[in-house]
Amino acid sequence: MKIDDLDLDYRLLRLFLTIYDEGSVTAAAHRLDIGQPTVSHGLDRLRQIIGDPLFVRSGRSIAPTAHADEIAPQVRMLLQGMRSLTRVVAFDPDNADHSAHFVIGANDYEVAVVLPGLMKRLQNCAADVRLKVLSVPGVDRTVRWLRDGTIDHAISIDHSGKHGDIARQGLFVERMRCFYDPAFHDHPPDTLDRYCAASHARVMIGANDSSQIDDILRGLGRSRRTALQVPTFASVANLIRGTDIIATLPSRLSGSMMQGFGEFDLPLDFPEYGFAQYWHVRNAANAAHKWLRGEIFRVSRGLGEV
Repeated sequence: MKIDDLDLDYRLLRLFLTIYDEGSVTAAAHRLDIGQPTVSHGLDRLRQIIGDPLFVRSGRSIAPTAHADEIAPQVRMLLQGMRSLTRVVAFDPDNADHSAHFVIGANDYEVAVVLPGLMKRLQNCAADVRLKVLSVPGVDRTVRWLRDGTIDHAISIDHSGKHGDIARQGLFVERMRCFYDPAFHDHPPDTLDRYCAASHARVMIGANDSSQIDDILRGLGRSRRTALQVPTFASVANLIRGTDIIATLPSRLSGSMMQGFGEFDLPLDFPEYGFAQYWHVRNAANAAHKWLRGEIFRVSRGLGEV
């Protein structure tokens, strides 16, 4: 009879470990609630597959062979691993024995607006929760990194991409607002004429070089002068402070990196836009991931209206 290593399965491995722990075929049969002939038949099958007697008579009981002693710890670990495949691992943020490490894709706006509140919640946990943040320019890279596991979650502008394996949850709505150094403007450039006449800074993340504001102005037959273009929101404040350059940025930055600047409403119609969190569907049922998503949602809801 041809024997294949793949003939080993969960039942045979459990049978081996039960005999090993009980030191008796009869006791193993009782513990497994099966007949002794079934245990004996399974043991014979194991001996054929492994090529070792595994257990030998020792007085009125049986004793494991050296090879059985050698493989028993491996079999125990295998069974534990196989059992874990059928269970959703629990996560309790109030349990100091639990841990969870996450990698979040977020750019500096999300870091400034969402993550401070999230970190306060994480630091109040008894569990060992750690966070790593990666900058993710562009939707395509976000989707790719969620798929290959580079990141666990992403927080970014809400987009309507149709990716069946990427789940999303809307978080909050944002609008644009204009910021300027009041020491260099007698009056805020809050009319369309003054806005277009001013020098501007704009933030363009990644390789993108298309601005929706400039598109809207072109549609009105107007334009603006871009004196400065940078890849991050965080760099704007230091670069326009002490100049007459104005910046049109998400309004919630007024409470963080643009604090202390003068502000006015954008003097043209610009639609509000949303932010969302994203994750791969393979993490949908993971308890730790579900908990983190809930915390991000609660923090975002606490931001209030713009």
